Amino acid sequence: MKYCIAAFFLFAICLFSACQSTRSGPPALDRQHFTFAGSTRCDTTSNTGVSVSVSYVLLKEDTEVARKINDSLHLLAVHSIVNWLDSSSVAQSPDARTNLDKAAALFATDYEDVRKDMGSLNGCWELETTADTVHAGPKALTVKFETYAYTGGAHPTSNLTYYTFDRDTGRRLTLNDIVADTTALLGVVEKAFRKQQSLLPQDNLEQQGYFLHDGRFFLPENVGFNRDGMIFYYNSYEIAAYSVGPIQVTIPYEQLNGLLRDNWL
Repeated sequence: MKYCIAAFFLFAICLFSACQSTRSGPPALDRQHFTFAGSTRCDTTSNTGVSVSVSYVLLKEDTEVARKINDSLHLLAVHSIVNWLDSSSVAQSPDARTNLDKAAALFATDYEDVRKDMGSLNGCWELETTADTVHAGPKALTVKFETYAYTGGAHPTSNLTYYTFDRDTGRRLTLNDIVADTTALLGVVEKAFRKQQSLLPQDNLEQQGYFLHDGRFFLPENVGFNRDGMIFYYNSYEIAAYSVGPIQVTIPYEQLNGLLRDNWL
C-alpha cells in the first residue's frame, strides 16, 4: 500500500510539472487569413474600391479556456474593421459585429456612400489588420493587434492595441486585475516616459506639447507584456501630436517588484 501511495504522489507531481512546463511555453497557434472578395474590392487600374485584409491567430488547444480566448480573438479581429464603420450602418446590420465578411461588406458600403456624396474619391480605401502573440507566460497571454487604415484625408492612420488574457480562465484582463498599486506604477511609468522623451522631472508636460487629462500624466488603457517587461503604449494623438507618432514605454520586470499582484508573473 505504501508503494502505491508513493507511486500515486510521484505521478501527480510529474503530471503537475508537465502541465506547468507546457503552460510556461508559447502555445500552438493557427493563423487565420481573411481577404475581402466583394465586387467593390480595390481596382488598381481605376484606383477605386476597398481593400480589406485581416490576419490573426487562434489557439490550437482543444480546451474550454482556449475556446473562450479564441472567441475573443475572433471578435477582436472583426472589431478591427467595425471600429472604422459608420455607427448607423452597424446598427442596421448588427451581424457585422461578429462576422468578418459582413463587416468588410459594410466598409465597402460606407466607401460607396461617401463616394456618391462627394462625387469621387482619390484612391482606394484600405484596411489591414495583423495580430500576433508577444507574450506567453504561465498565467497570461498577450496578443498585439495592429491596424493600418486609409479612408481618405492627408495621411493614413495606424492603431496598435495589446490584449492580455488569463490562461487559467480565458478572461480578458484589465490593469487592475494585474497591478496592485496603480498609483506607484503611475510614478514609475512617468519617470520612464520623461527619460525616454528627454524631459527633466520639473518640465511641464503640457507646455512641452503633450496632451494630458486634467493636466496630469496618465497611464494608457493599452497595456501588455513582452519578454522585456510591461508595455505601456500610447497611440498617435493619445498623448502627443501625430508628428510625434506613437510612444511605447516598457518597464523592466525588476522595476515592477511590489507593484503587481502576488505571483502574477
